[in-house]
Amino acid sequence: MLHGRKRALCVLLALAVLTGLAPAALADGGVTLMPDVTPEMSDAAYWAAGQPGADEVILTQEEITAFNRDSALREGTMVMDLRDAAETYDGTKYNENLKKSATADGEYYFGWTYTGEGEKAEWEYFQAMVDNCLDPNAGKDTPVRYGIAVKRTLLRVFPSPDPILDDPNDPDFDYQSLSSIRVNEPMLIYNTSADGRYYQARISSCSGWVPAEDVALCADKEQWLSAWDLPSEKLLVVYGNKEYTDESISTPETARRMLTQGTALELVTDLAPDQLIGNRSPYHNYVVYLPVRRADGSYEKQMALIPETAKVSVGYLPLTLENIAMVALENLGDAYGWGGMLDVEDCSGMIRTVYRCFGLDIGRNSDWQWHMNIEKIDMVNMSLEEKKLILDELPLGAALCFSGHEMMYLGKVDDKYYVVSTVSSIVSPNTGSILRTRDVMINTVDVKRGSGMTWLGALNQAFMPCYALLEGKSYDFPQTGWYHDAVAWCLGQGVMKGLDIDNTFGIGADASRADLVWALWTLSGEAAAAAERAAAAAAATPAPEQQPEHSPAPSPEPTPEPVCPFDDVGEDDPIRPAVIWAAEQGLMEGTSETAFDPEGTVSRSQALEALWALARLQGLPGAEEWDAAGDWALDAGLTDGEADPDEALVREDLAALLARYGQLLEEAEAAAAEEAGEADEAPAEDEAPAEDEAPAEDEAPAEDADPEEGGA
Repeated sequence: MLHGRKRALCVLLALAVLTGLAPAALADGGVTLMPDVTPEMSDAAYWAAGQPGADEVILTQEEITAFNRDSALREGTMVMDLRDAAETYDGTKYNENLKKSATADGEYYFGWTYTGEGEKAEWEYFQAMVDNCLDPNAGKDTPVRYGIAVKRTLLRVFPSPDPILDDPNDPDFDYQSLSSIRVNEPMLIYNTSADGRYYQARISSCSGWVPAEDVALCADKEQWLSAWDLPSEKLLVVYGNKEYTDESISTPETARRMLTQGTALELVTDLAPDQLIGNRSPYHNYVVYLPVRRADGSYEKQMALIPETAKVSVGYLPLTLENIAMVALENLGDAYGWGGMLDVEDCSGMIRTVYRCFGLDIGRNSDWQWHMNIEKIDMVNMSLEEKKLILDELPLGAALCFSGHEMMYLGKVDDKYYVVSTVSSIVSPNTGSILRTRDVMINTVDVKRGSGMTWLGALNQAFMPCYALLEGKSYDFPQTGWYHDAVAWCLGQGVMKGLDIDNTFGIGADASRADLVWALWTLSGEAAAAAERAAAAAAATPAPEQQPEHSPAPSPEPTPEPVCPFDDVGEDDPIRPAVIWAAEQGLMEGTSETAFDPEGTVSRSQALEALWALARLQGLPGAEEWDAAGDWALDAGLTDGEADPDEALVREDLAALLARYGQLLEEAEAAAAEEAGEADEAPAEDEAPAEDEAPAEDEAPAEDADPEEGGA
């Protein structure tokens, strides 16, 4: 038995080597940790120790308030200052909009999702949900109602308890869920569902359907504001993972209330001497008001006790890097909750909740958060080397994103970069298979997605949610390299290629003749044309089983492959067609009659000679006016004429030249299009100005799009 265990362990270790990570390990006390994660990493002090000024306040509460107002006014954040909403809306038109958006949602989910019974969801399943969206009592001038959440609840896509599952065996991933709502969170109430069981509600970050039984309706806007629109010092803010009020038979309305991270409650500070809360004195407790829903659905507030030992703060926490780490790590070990289901968060919901403990109101999804006026870096088409340089300087608490996942950056240890997030799935570090993790965990960005790409390679955004670009504020936020735009353009346009699946670019490495000839072929448009011809030929060729047994006529002779004059460019070499074309056009010659030397270095003058030849071939303005490549390049703005023309180019230098040439092409194409448009445009007769149109009626906010998937 012992030998069998050793053999199994050896197999796991071998698989871990193949996947590029050490196997998961058990920490002291039996807690399972990801590879390269140690027990002390679960302590915020560990990460704060590596951050200069970790205890310094980043934004004051006044600055946070200003930032929140700015986010609500900024396009794309989807953040709304609920206080500014119109007090009436056109309920009839709202019904029409809801029917359109709900029908579109149903059409999106139809065909690939399942019911709670594990059966494929038929259209009738969604049609019933769509029909329930329509409020039979909606009128043209309907007053907005003001609601307060009395329990931790959810916004849903449809007004229905029925789930929308992508896996009939996985009820813990329900596409109905949109976003969590905390106790005492305010909302604007618009239509009521046809069955009366749901409200169409708008919280500050998105809208959806909320169970009516989870909401208390305020008598008016003033009562609503008095529940939550309070100065920080009048609030008790929960920063722990979850806190609960005690069980009570005498006060069941406030007993066992779950208060999740980010909950903010009105703090009671004016108690009378010996005043009881229910049947208890408040010693060693905070006294707060909890919202309660009366039998008629109306709002009232009742006093409740929160123990002194609870992880709460009088007022929002001071916004420091140390506190950000503390709040984030409170969630370790939580389940993953798509759209806030299971009383936990998904990846972007976790980021939003963490920052809510400091009073920041940020977008529900990473894409919406990106639109805030903050320090940010676009990492699309960024080379792996540059990503590492960015991470070397990135502050703790920054959000890192790729399509489908958002994580919080913790720091760098021993050349590895660490994040904390709630993760849906990864490639297992033990077996190399897809592993459904559904867990809040710390890991390095060396973990892999199902595609085989590491998280580091997949990163496309980095931003700091609390580094608000307010007047007078500046931050030590990393800057992109001088070559960033050029390299990103070349990678995005396919003019240069990354060196591996994770997009290692080779910063500092010599540019090769293969790099240059590929770039010429791509910039000329020949690469795209060749790809189109190949696709057309493939589409025109019937599959083997579809070909007739006897052809009615002899097939035409195939077009002979062009002959490559160079022995060192193989038939399967991706650059072969580019080399043949460049030689035919006289853009690049071989280093001898039979050798192209693909890996040979390229000097600045050689690159400029080739680009000048391409410019003449493409008829770029001014290319024929010069007698030397250097003079043309200086006039065209490709160089400043100061660099040594004989020096070997590194890859980023070549990228800069190619990107500038690409700009010349774009300018020439735009000028040609404009000239063609002016020539085709016939002079129009003078027209009388149209009468001003009446302003459109105000519309209630439409339903927001679904949040992005919160897992890898």
